[in-house]
Formats: sequence, C-alpha cells, structure tokens
Amino acid sequence: MKKLKRLCAPLSKSITFEVIGDQRLVCEGCEQRVERVLKALPGVGQVHARARDQRIEVLFDTAVLNAAAIAERIAKAGYQTRVGSSSE
Repeated sequence: MKKLKRLCAPLSKSITFEVIGDQRLVCEGCEQRVERVLKALPGVGQVHARARDQRIEVLFDTAVLNAAAIAERIAKAGYQTRVGSSSE
C-alpha cells in the first residue's frame, strides 16, 4: 500500500474512506475523477483512490477542512463511503 507523505503543516491528518454501496470505483477513470474532485477542495494535500480495494486515502489540513466535508464531496461524486481509518 502506498503511504501518503505528510504535509509540512502541523495540522495535517490522514484519513481512509472505504467505498460501500452500489456505486464502486471500477477503473482508473473512476480513481482519477475522485482524486480530481477532492484535490479541488481547499486544504487537501494528497489523494489516492484505489479501485482494487475500494479505498480513498486523503491527507488534509484540519485547520481548513474536516472529514465530513470530504465525505460529502465524495458523495456528490456518486460514492457512498465510511471512514476506514484515520491518523493525525
């Protein structure tokens, strides 16, 4: 598994979302779409979406953004998720 690099900001947090429900990540295009919409959010440093295990890893600045806002953006892209893991 590819690990996300830490941002220089001391308030960065890594979170992994698991894609659940009927709509799944099925191809590289799906991965790129999710990565593109999340990278557009202020405070997001890195995103790695993986169809092979239905995971979306996000490194973000907690001073700017929270996990609920990220989950909402993923839902607007058409994917239902739950938090798999997180770390500060």
